[in-house]
Amino acid sequence: MAMIDRRHVLTGLGGVIAASALPARAWAATDAPGLDFVYEAIVTLEPTQEFGPTPLGTRRRIPITGGSFAGPRIRGAVLAGGADWQLQRADNWTVIEADYMMRTDDGTPIHVRNVGLTNSRVSGAPSRYLRTVPSFEAPTGPHDWLNQAIFIGTLGPPPEDAPKPSVRIRVYRVT
Repeated sequence: MAMIDRRHVLTGLGGVIAASALPARAWAATDAPGLDFVYEAIVTLEPTQEFGPTPLGTRRRIPITGGSFAGPRIRGAVLAGGADWQLQRADNWTVIEADYMMRTDDGTPIHVRNVGLTNSRVSGAPSRYLRTVPSFEAPTGPHDWLNQAIFIGTLGPPPEDAPKPSVRIRVYRVT
């Protein structure tokens, strides 16, 4: 077992050494990630449930009641039964931890865990920060590409004609 661990460490170090030998110009060209749009979701919600202060901050839960999502390669429904557990910290930043299921139009169930961070609107703040890192658990098949990349999400107000309360989530694949 020690031999395998040592071999993996040495192999990994070899990759680091090889990468560090690249000219700075080549390294910079491969270092910058890009984003590809994956889908937009309108997620319907129940009113926020406040649980009050804890040693870590103020805890709240927002039940997810449904919704829809659509993008170039995927579309379907957000299923009821999930929730967004939030923790508002003393520094006015809120940690978001949403856990829910989606079902694509072809019937594939996909588990979503969306973790993020947002700041409260405070006087003097130039803008509101609303970013998440969704991860997916899709069965092997046409949507398993969701298991094989890193994604980033944005949160925003829903369109005017969307049911209230709801939120708009846009998801992008990091390339």
